[in-house]
Amino acid sequence: MQKILSHSKLFRKPILNMRPYVAPIERRTGRDYLLLDFNERTIPPHPLVLEEISKYINKGNLQLYPEYGDLNEVIADYVGVGPQEVIPTVGGDQAIDIVTRALAKDGDTVIIPRPTFAMLEQAARIQGASIVSPRYRGSNLEFPFDEVMQDIKPEVKLVVICNPNNPTGTPVPKEQIKLIIERASEVNSGVLVDEAYHEFAPELTAIDLLANYSNLFVIRSFAKTLGVPSLRAGLVASQKQNIEELKKIRGPYDVNMPASAAMKALRHQTVRDDIKKYVDEVMKVSKPMLEDFYRKNGIKFFPSSAGFHLLEEPGLYDFLRQKEGQRILIRPRSDPPGTVRVSLGTREDTEKYIEALQEYLQANK
Repeated sequence: MQKILSHSKLFRKPILNMRPYVAPIERRTGRDYLLLDFNERTIPPHPLVLEEISKYINKGNLQLYPEYGDLNEVIADYVGVGPQEVIPTVGGDQAIDIVTRALAKDGDTVIIPRPTFAMLEQAARIQGASIVSPRYRGSNLEFPFDEVMQDIKPEVKLVVICNPNNPTGTPVPKEQIKLIIERASEVNSGVLVDEAYHEFAPELTAIDLLANYSNLFVIRSFAKTLGVPSLRAGLVASQKQNIEELKKIRGPYDVNMPASAAMKALRHQTVRDDIKKYVDEVMKVSKPMLEDFYRKNGIKFFPSSAGFHLLEEPGLYDFLRQKEGQRILIRPRSDPPGTVRVSLGTREDTEKYIEALQEYLQANK
């Protein structure tokens, strides 16, 4: 007679004790929503990105395994490192996963300040690591630098910093990043800096520290400004010997060829210029316009170095989602409690959002 095993005896305890990260992603498309909930680019990718993807699809090679060609050279040039100092990944999520799997195991400690991107903690929990979570604090939700430094002890194997942080938008000064890397090096710990929102705050990048610190890993995503989150495209940059170790974890064919084609479009200067143009509109036009409206109307928002704001307006989510005419999706947050995160888009997007905000304020007088 076949023995039936309980799933609790099959699966590792860290997995059994977790909950899946379920993002509210379904039923967003196909409706007349203005999507300001997932920090996506609000306009389509540059035509050359679409052209590169179409070229690959039209070759008729979908039945073949991937061949990446000069992908490493293209993305390394965009990031500003050598081709052997970068590994393309299936979005930023796989980048987080392979670094965490490489450095942390059951019983190790990982430092992840809260609140932050959920997948950072998810990856650590899968490994069975204990998570130490100093809090972003104060009226501006500042990075808990002193607490992080105090928490870096011999049992710590990884320190994770999202810069700028999601969902708070908090910047972490490069000098603080450097001191954390140096302190972590003393206890043989790695430092993972998630720079998914790099293009919005390029001055914060830790990329130029890679040459001097062998325990540093920098993550980037092509979801936000290149505009291809559906294809899942990202990378890890680190010293050559670290990349060689990460190759043992990421599969040889993990990155799909349409995603590779989209990333290779970065060889075109016009694509890079388009990214900068979009970011400039978001950060130099939409952001100040919106912050001025918030201040004039007494809406509490937290200073942000990224392409989104965190607001203390818990009723705004339902109002915008159910509004007659142009419905708008934003992201409700449970941490910090009573907040919502609102993505920034083009001037046109912002004007539509402000019009809806005026209706919200009128309805809640």
